[in-house]
Amino acid sequence: MSTSERAARALKSLHDEEWKTLSGLEEASSGHGTSDLGRLSRMSRLPRERVAFALSQLERRDMVARRGSGYALTKEAVEAMAIRDYVRRDLIFALGAAIAKGKESDVYEVLTEEGTPLALKFYKLGRTSFTRVRKKRFLEGAEMRSWMTANYEAARREYTALKKLEGLSPAFPRAIAHSRSTVLLEELGGVRLSQRPPLVSPRELELAVLESVRIAFLKAHLVNADLSEYNILTTGDSVWLIDWPQAVGTDHPNCMDLLAHDVKTVVNFFRRAYGVELDAGAAVAYASGEAGDSLLL
Repeated sequence: MSTSERAARALKSLHDEEWKTLSGLEEASSGHGTSDLGRLSRMSRLPRERVAFALSQLERRDMVARRGSGYALTKEAVEAMAIRDYVRRDLIFALGAAIAKGKESDVYEVLTEEGTPLALKFYKLGRTSFTRVRKKRFLEGAEMRSWMTANYEAARREYTALKKLEGLSPAFPRAIAHSRSTVLLEELGGVRLSQRPPLVSPRELELAVLESVRIAFLKAHLVNADLSEYNILTTGDSVWLIDWPQAVGTDHPNCMDLLAHDVKTVVNFFRRAYGVELDAGAAVAYASGEAGDSLLL
């Protein structure tokens, strides 16, 4: 069972004082990675004896871990707090099956109370970086702080980027909310382009991708900065450009180099996978707005 699934199961078993203790420990973890009982009592605004009891229950449920004289959150605890946040905001009602799992994130289907399916993305940055603790259940204090900072920031950046892209093209997923290391998104169909699915018209689909890159650049002033066949979804006749935490603004000093890299990656993939011949230089000029709208048509 994944950390996200364990986190969802924990929602029904934790009491109010345990949630307050987790919240206080989260605040401490952002600065120190761990917290002793005294600091945690102040941050959670609970008596020491109540915090001590809550910690014993949380430790038994694998939601916190002892680190010397202090305590640290587990990944399950962080994700449980995020899921609880969405539930309390009436955004989701249930966690479903995994939709996709990758090196940097896992995506699960979630349902609203009305039964509408959405997608909840859990950032897992550091999954491959912390190789020395892969077989351990918990991260050390400094590692937990680093993990939290990276994943909280990735979720915030993706949410911010998608909000800038919202409404500009159907090719951009709609972000609904974000909490901690997660982003709540509309659920999309299709498969990753890296799977080389059959396409109705590979050339037209490639142009649709490049048009979306152009819209992001000219209207949202964003460059994905990591675009490839692995973060493009398709149904065969439509596309979605996903994964935007690394996006940079057009005021970034390297934005043109990053844009060119994104475009050339797309052009090279369609050439290899589908035999579409397109001039990479012309494609970059189109995506940046330096060429007319009809250059590639």
